[in-house]
Amino acid sequence: MLLRCLHIVLLCCLGILPLRAQDVKSCLKELDRELEMKAQYDARKEMRIGQLRGVLRDALDDNGRYEATRNLFEEYKSYKYDSAFVYAQRLEELAARLDQPDRKMEAGCATVFCLISGGLYKEAFDMLEGLSTEGVSPPGLLAYYQMQVRLNYSARGYVQSGPYYERYSRDGAEYSRKILGLLPEDSPLWHEYNANFLMENYRYEEGIAEFSRLLADPDLDTHMRAIFASSVGYMLHCLGREDEAIRSLSESAICDVRSSTKETTALRMLAEYLSGRGEVERTSRYVHESFEDANFYNARLRKLEVGAVLPLVEKNHYDNLQRERNFLLTGILLAILLVLAAAIAIWFIRRQNRRLNEAQATIEERNAQLEAANALLAEANEIKSEYIGNSFYINAEFLDKMSQLYKMVDRMIVTRQYDELRRSLKESTIDKERDEMYESFDHTFLKIFPTFVNDYNALFPDTEQRFPAEGLTPEMRIFALIRLGISETDRIAKFLDYSVHTINTYKTRVKNKSWVENEQFEAEIMKIGAR
Repeated sequence: MLLRCLHIVLLCCLGILPLRAQDVKSCLKELDRELEMKAQYDARKEMRIGQLRGVLRDALDDNGRYEATRNLFEEYKSYKYDSAFVYAQRLEELAARLDQPDRKMEAGCATVFCLISGGLYKEAFDMLEGLSTEGVSPPGLLAYYQMQVRLNYSARGYVQSGPYYERYSRDGAEYSRKILGLLPEDSPLWHEYNANFLMENYRYEEGIAEFSRLLADPDLDTHMRAIFASSVGYMLHCLGREDEAIRSLSESAICDVRSSTKETTALRMLAEYLSGRGEVERTSRYVHESFEDANFYNARLRKLEVGAVLPLVEKNHYDNLQRERNFLLTGILLAILLVLAAAIAIWFIRRQNRRLNEAQATIEERNAQLEAANALLAEANEIKSEYIGNSFYINAEFLDKMSQLYKMVDRMIVTRQYDELRRSLKESTIDKERDEMYESFDHTFLKIFPTFVNDYNALFPDTEQRFPAEGLTPEMRIFALIRLGISETDRIAKFLDYSVHTINTYKTRVKNKSWVENEQFEAEIMKIGAR
């Protein structure tokens, strides 16, 4: 490490350090400046979206509404996942009403785009399989093939190995060839998909040349420039040309910021590459910016991708600190005989490192405990909050009724209306109270577990499924109590005013009707509504 540092200093003194390093530094500084203006770009994006919403409100017919909805989807698809999905669904509804094959295909592909962005690959494959190409024009077929290419290569990147990897590679290449056969050769879109085909088939030098030709167009859309530059950066990294890769990824990230793109990979990749070069502060900032974008976009897959980089960044950060520490210790050991301060520095560094390790170990232990506790307490807190509020209401209502009863008894005793008092007490309302209690329990329970009835019925054959108009059946109520963690038969019997034998009989009869093994039935019940 010391020799390497001396070598770099010597090159700087001689003035022969490659200028490319300075180019990388300038690109990163420009990216830092653009990140400072991120809020302004996002504000412009929101203004455009607001204008498009106005156009949608003013649309006079389904054709106008379809065009306005499509424009809103285009604005949202790389900006906010939830909104993009909503407008994709509306596109499907409008396309169904317009009954035009091309628009049905376009709307279906919009939904598939959202599913791919969210990592819902199975659903995306199912959706594409259900799209009809009958009567679809060449542009509509092109959109369909584009989604097939995107989906197959995305799924391949997810599985990374095994038999499915080969299948996705083969299908992605097949649809890429269909696109190239459908487009006029040498058109920009032909070059785009040819470049993508070359990249996905590991022909990086040719892919870089194709993308570079596209990037040379001064009228290229900012968002597309970001995509092309990101692809070039990835291929340069695969070829080991790290400085060029970082420059390309910096350009891509700058374009992403300017176009308010939140579904982005460039900044995350840049953080990962810089982390390997010992860049600590920038790496941390970029990865956290990526995480903020992923949270804003709100697609689970993007959050997982950024989350996967965080441990690597922290590891590289830690390794960098280790290297720095070792370098300092070496220098101190060499100078310890001449400088008394060096000994103090060694003591200080060791003490700090010990505290750091202890703090890190404590944090890791606390985090593990908190994660386990949060998983267990999340559901319990929700149940507790709901039932505490409900209990206060029921208790207040019960106290009010008891107060009225006491007043009536006192009045009749004072007026010596003993026969009337006896007759009133015989007219017990306990059954009505119990029914109201069950109704309240059912209402509160179904508010916490709204899918309980459907999930419960899914454990039975169709002939044994029951869907009560309101509340729960007695059998469902038994297993609702079990779902809340009340497993003791005697407690369930007291709550439902049944005998223990009756409860056991109900449970056995229900389990015998289910297609689930009796021993596993209650475990399946506990899975209902679980996070």
